[in-house]
Amino acid sequence: FFNEYLVENSLDDLISILRRGKMDDKLLEFLPPTKRTTESFAEHFTKAGLTALVEYNERKIFEVKLKEIKAVLTSQVTEEINVDEVTEMVKQQVKDAKLPETEVVHVIWDGIMNAVQWSGKNQQQNSNAVLRQVKTWAPLLNTLCSTGNMEMELMYKVQMQCYEDAKLMKVFPEVVRSLYELDVLAEDTILHWYRKGTNPKGRQTFVKGLEPFVNWLEEAEEEE
Repeated sequence: FFNEYLVENSLDDLISILRRGKMDDKLLEFLPPTKRTTESFAEHFTKAGLTALVEYNERKIFEVKLKEIKAVLTSQVTEEINVDEVTEMVKQQVKDAKLPETEVVHVIWDGIMNAVQWSGKNQQQNSNAVLRQVKTWAPLLNTLCSTGNMEMELMYKVQMQCYEDAKLMKVFPEVVRSLYELDVLAEDTILHWYRKGTNPKGRQTFVKGLEPFVNWLEEAEEEE
């Protein structure tokens, strides 16, 4: 059926049908109970010439794992479980799920921020809540954002959240400075983002807001 259908229709059309039948996240159930593994699914449907369906299923499973890790992390952050315990849990989850570096950064930041208790329209209280959360969970960010690329990805992640959430638009410079002071972001990462960052979302506003701090960094660099 899949092969015949895809002769004249797209994979998106097929997924739409599966979704309406509530089968888009149950594709393994097309296999016998003893063979319902991702590997068996991939082997069977690849041989049948349906690599696109295999790739879709892998993405779907990946998304489910991602949601589970975020949910667990948010829960543990909310319950204020020991930072070292949470770090070990996240490291194990990341290893088991085989997450790429970019997703590791997104999972950690989302998990930490999802646990913030927002106070409506009070800008200062929201700002304080974010900075308090960053300070508390800096060791987790520090352990897992261990390369320059991951630090840059974290900056882009913070940029996107501050751009998409109106109550955080003015918090970006404070968050970046806090992450620097807590040794999560290196000076080189911040300067590279400031001079050559490629994400345009809110960039002009954020660059202007970060300018005093960048000037301070550059002056300190010249003095050294």
